Amino acid sequence: MKDKPITNWNDVPIVIDVPMAARLLGFTVDVITRKCKKGEIPAHKVFNQWRIDKDELVQFLHKS
Repeated sequence: MKDKPITNWNDVPIVIDVPMAARLLGFTVDVITRKCKKGEIPAHKVFNQWRIDKDELVQFLHKS
C-alpha cells in the first residue's frame, strides 16, 4: 500500500527522517542520504541517522 501524498506542509513533522524527505522531494532514500552526507541538503546526524529540520528544508528549497 502506498503512502498517502502529503499536500500540506503543516502535515510534515518538525524533524524529518530520510524516508520522509525522499517522499517529500521525490527522490530515493539513497539519493537523499548521499546528499545529506555531501552537505547538499541541510541535515544533522543523530545517533548514526540523518535528520532534517523542516524549517531548514523549506529555506533550502526556496534558495534552490
